[in-house]
Amino acid sequence: MQDLNPHQDASQVLRQLEAETDQLVLPLLRQLEDYLGILRQQAPQQMLQAVFKLVSQDCPERYSSLGHGARQALQRRLKALTAASCCVLTVEHLLLLAQKLQAEHQRIKQERRRKMLAALEHINGGEKDESSGDGLILAIQEPSQEDTTLPLVAPRDPQGLERWCSWLRQAMVHHLRTLSHQLNVELLNHHLIQAVLPVRLLDAVLAGDVEAMQAPENLLKIAVPMGNEENAPQVITCVVLLRLQDMEFAHLPLRQSRQRLQKHQKDLQNLVTQSRHWRRRLVTEQAMADWNNDLQQIQSPRP
Repeated sequence: MQDLNPHQDASQVLRQLEAETDQLVLPLLRQLEDYLGILRQQAPQQMLQAVFKLVSQDCPERYSSLGHGARQALQRRLKALTAASCCVLTVEHLLLLAQKLQAEHQRIKQERRRKMLAALEHINGGEKDESSGDGLILAIQEPSQEDTTLPLVAPRDPQGLERWCSWLRQAMVHHLRTLSHQLNVELLNHHLIQAVLPVRLLDAVLAGDVEAMQAPENLLKIAVPMGNEENAPQVITCVVLLRLQDMEFAHLPLRQSRQRLQKHQKDLQNLVTQSRHWRRRLVTEQAMADWNNDLQQIQSPRP
């Protein structure tokens, strides 16, 4: 997009930015499909590699003691779980999952908001006479764009498309986390890991809220306390945790596909930055016009 005249009409600029976003949607979707296609191919291989490292380094004796038939049954089960998960690793399924994640995110936000308002009312001394002027005045705003339902079709406005891509990425991470949990349950059933970690703990690790120990790709090694006491003894647990960044690091074509996708997203981010600027300008200009119009009306002599 060329340099903009500072006096250019904001509405016209926003229409131009949406047109540029519309041209970006198709190549971005094609690259996303390419990325997911490579991911579907790589997930089974990287899953097997991760489990191999886990059993060969952490529990080789227990694995060998299973017996030939049990070991083959385990591998078939792990492959079946991964294949079933990969079959639905598509844009369509991920968008449905993203909608559920967003709805849960909104529910948590609303619950936190409700608790905050209740706490403020308590601090404020409960209900007060509205006419007294005492108490804290709280404005309940309309839902922001973040609270609107995620569409199943890629939006054509820059901010909407950026948000759409972000939730889609979160759905990928969540999908692989769910598969990882299923794999760990199977490994626990065969006594190859000591415990199945709660999915909330896996989510916290993925979000960077919990620090993990160094481990091979797609494995999570973490110290878990054995009780609720502050000085409770800890046990080192290693489980499967399939991560997008680990898979990209281990497989060059997937990493290259991700880089091409990031290039489109960088172009999108530039459009988002411009869109936010001009939307703010449009709102400001509208408020100024409304103020001046209202002022003129109240100052005009009544007939």
